[in-house]
Amino acid sequence: MIFNSSMPRAGSELLQVLLHQNPRIYGSVTSPLLEYQFAARGNYGLPEVTSQESQQQQAAFISMCRSMAKGYYEPITDRPIICDKNRGWAHYYEWVAQWNPDPKMICCVRDIRAIVASMERVYRKNRHRPNGVDNPAELEGMTVMQRAEYWLNTQPVGLALKRTQDTFQRGLGEKIHWVRYEDLCATPQAVLDGVYAYIGESPFKHQFDNIVKEVYENDSLYGIYGSHKVGSTITPVQPESWNDVLSTEIANTIAREYAWYQNTFRY
Repeated sequence: MIFNSSMPRAGSELLQVLLHQNPRIYGSVTSPLLEYQFAARGNYGLPEVTSQESQQQQAAFISMCRSMAKGYYEPITDRPIICDKNRGWAHYYEWVAQWNPDPKMICCVRDIRAIVASMERVYRKNRHRPNGVDNPAELEGMTVMQRAEYWLNTQPVGLALKRTQDTFQRGLGEKIHWVRYEDLCATPQAVLDGVYAYIGESPFKHQFDNIVKEVYENDSLYGIYGSHKVGSTITPVQPESWNDVLSTEIANTIAREYAWYQNTFRY
């Protein structure tokens, strides 16, 4: 099993759909597997657990996590490789490594200015719907900069940023395969070749002019910012694509405040 633990608005769904073109790989939509394991972990402190020998219970729990992953996908696919998508995987790398030794994790990233701009575009297209960002009564989310700060400090963008930073602080950066969205759009076959080299699979020639999402997902359940639609073709990202919604001042402020991220991923 491999794991997709990407930043929001950074091409994770595109990568999953492309990987799914390979008949050996099942590219999941947003998966509940980690959430199921969370639920089990939430009961780890029950008397039924703590009253028994601790090392034995830890081994039993880890074995259950391993079996849970296998059992979850048995009725879903018979493909030999699973790429399970959930933003939380990298944050729990050490736990995953207990039941899936030397886990292969892929994380898509994107210029933070473009991520914020993408959120702002969705906000502007959906002004007719309540979305929890702007709050006139409290004068919150009234300006582009306020909304940018909101997204950068809440879920999903802010949480993913914190978890990405923590991944490097824990010394795990080199264990994860980072995919820049801009590179995926510019040279998709080369990027996928890099993914195959990382997971130890033979290269596969992909089709980029007729992309079809084959695994069903009901986007309506994720709100206006949770679209997982994928275009039928790939086009390169325009330089400084955030300019249509962010002023130069705001874009520069974001890049400066998140210089660690921008520098890490060469933006």
